[in-house]
Amino acid sequence: MTLIGNARIRFGWVKSHIGIKGNKIADTLAKEATTDGIPASLPFPKSYLKNQLLQLSLSRWQAEWDNDETGRSVYSIITKISNKQLHWSR
Repeated sequence: MTLIGNARIRFGWVKSHIGIKGNKIADTLAKEATTDGIPASLPFPKSYLKNQLLQLSLSRWQAEWDNDETGRSVYSIITKISNKQLHWSR
């Protein structure tokens, strides 16, 4: 569950229906949820949501990177997580 502003967003991925028990029920419930008073459009642009999700992901990744015990030799060189590509010079 992710909280962005006052909105609670839960992401889930459901594999295709073929041969997976329970997916037919999941599909039915998902369809019901879309017709249960939930607006079909977002009150803000997709770019805003995309940016918020990116910032949240980077923030969580940074916290994990700061507190993890593995990769400390790399951490001593690269302490800040970034979504920018690194270009190493020799």
